[in-house]
Amino acid sequence: MPKIDVSNLDDKKKIEILKKAVEKQGLSYVSRYLGLNKSTVNRYVNGKIQRVPDEVVEKAAELLTIEELSDIIYGLRTVEVDPTIALSVIIKAVRDEGFRNFFISLIWQYLGDYLKAASNSYIVTKDDVELFEKFVKENRAKRTADEHI
Repeated sequence: MPKIDVSNLDDKKKIEILKKAVEKQGLSYVSRYLGLNKSTVNRYVNGKIQRVPDEVVEKAAELLTIEELSDIIYGLRTVEVDPTIALSVIIKAVRDEGFRNFFISLIWQYLGDYLKAASNSYIVTKDDVELFEKFVKENRAKRTADEHI
């Protein structure tokens, strides 16, 4: 897990990161991992100590997945999505301009780099291969066609 910069997070979100790590890994493991005693971590989690050092939160964040961190930091919830739900979202985007603008802006914000890379690539299908073979056989000598294929 890459390190994140938690200096811009408010104290509430820092405590939530710590809580999620304890919920996921257990108080004993998290305490050992952070190099703190259990009572200190417990006071952080219960809000008895309001200011959690950035180094502690950064290290606790290493125990969480990207999805868990995005839940806490951005408030985005990840859920299981099947093809029916995905198709429903696309249909709503086609029909509702306001939703479409919102949806596309989210797609670009979170997947823009992937979309740019995908738009510069092409997936070769079986039909493409068959068309190529047909073209080569019709326009090249047998030996050349065999080499190309």
